[in-house]
Amino acid sequence: MSVLRLSLAALVLLTITASAQPAPDGTGSGSDAAGSAAEPPLTRAEVEAIVAAHQPPPPPAPLPPPPPVLHPWNDGFWITNDNGFKLRVGAILQYDGRFFVDENDADKHVDQFAFRSTRLVLAGTLYDHFDIKFMPDFAGGKLVVQDAYFDVHYTNVFKLRFGKTKVPFGLERLQEEFATTFTERGLPTLVAPNRDLGIVAFGELGQGTVTYQAGIFNGVGDGQSGDGDVSDDKEGAARVFVRPFAKGPEVVKELGFGGAATYGEKHGHLASPDVGSFKTPGQTTFFQFKTGTTTSDTVFADGRHWRATAQGYWYTGPIGLLAEYVRSRQHIVLGTSHEIADVESWQVVGQWVITGDKATYKSVTPVHPFDPKKHQWGAVDVAARIGELRIVDEGTLDNGFADPNKSARRAWSAGVGTDWFLNRNIRFILDVDRTWYTRGFKPGDRPEETSLIGRAQAAF
Repeated sequence: MSVLRLSLAALVLLTITASAQPAPDGTGSGSDAAGSAAEPPLTRAEVEAIVAAHQPPPPPAPLPPPPPVLHPWNDGFWITNDNGFKLRVGAILQYDGRFFVDENDADKHVDQFAFRSTRLVLAGTLYDHFDIKFMPDFAGGKLVVQDAYFDVHYTNVFKLRFGKTKVPFGLERLQEEFATTFTERGLPTLVAPNRDLGIVAFGELGQGTVTYQAGIFNGVGDGQSGDGDVSDDKEGAARVFVRPFAKGPEVVKELGFGGAATYGEKHGHLASPDVGSFKTPGQTTFFQFKTGTTTSDTVFADGRHWRATAQGYWYTGPIGLLAEYVRSRQHIVLGTSHEIADVESWQVVGQWVITGDKATYKSVTPVHPFDPKKHQWGAVDVAARIGELRIVDEGTLDNGFADPNKSARRAWSAGVGTDWFLNRNIRFILDVDRTWYTRGFKPGDRPEETSLIGRAQAAF
């Protein structure tokens, strides 16, 4: 079309030029000679203006890419773009007040305020199929990297994880830190491994009916975390959890049970013995293997170590129940003496959300978040638990692998608590725990311990 217009404009210019030439006889055109009132011809400037007016408009300039969109969602702040990139920024803050009652002069504790967790959470997705997570913790003025891994996922049936993460074993350990019913996890978690470096395959089948995890790790002691290894030996871990009615009636939809196991070889050294120690809910150590300044007076891991657990939960409406049993058997050495450290632990936790909100394994989200102007007060629950940890083999204490005047052979713990969920992110907790011991003190049994722990928590 533009070529045609230019051709017409050129023809107009030729016509004007021809009409402006004088006739051979020196007279004007015939019409002018006749004295007719013909309109004057267009000038060159007018023709050029007409041509310019009919030129096609220039193509529009390309638009810049849309800026990232910030979404202040309930589970953190997300930055996303159109290329499949997402970045989540969150935090977990747990500020505790820990106090002890009925203390005695022989076994005093320190009442204190302290941050239990001050964690920054960075998580994201790259190209829709690669997830990353980095979670450092600054509690106590120390930097500890809790999680640092990335996932590869193209299907929910099979995913891969590389880096530092929770070992797939303990049921309460696998709960998010902000979702546990009590401020401190129960006694079985002391036997379960915490975080370790490894590679994990995981996924779900039947739209969540079956979940599984299987991986290989450096290996850590009971209740411990690790950032490296002290030997060439590695530890395998596998877990299966089944929710048989995941697509069934609401009353049994959140009924689940499963089991897990770890197995590996461990050989500790003076800087990293690779054996566990156990603490009460008040964070008082009640069992610890012998430690010294030389290899002859320090207990080390020295051979096979296996763990097994049976676990389950049931959440229906405002009621929740969680139970687990853990057993650990580890070969240890002290100088030239060898022993098998055999430990077992169990617990049962019950929860009732008295405001009628739904109890879940992933915590409570109030139907009516706290807002006094609307006469909304959030959700409130009450909870109770009981548990035990026992050193099965008496030789562990009797043969000097642990100081029998400081380490108890058995601990029973019972606790009650209440939680106030202002909304999904803000929570206040108050727990009371009582712990009884068998042995662990020179005159006889170690004195009982009663702790009162309050927590203000913000997690997003």
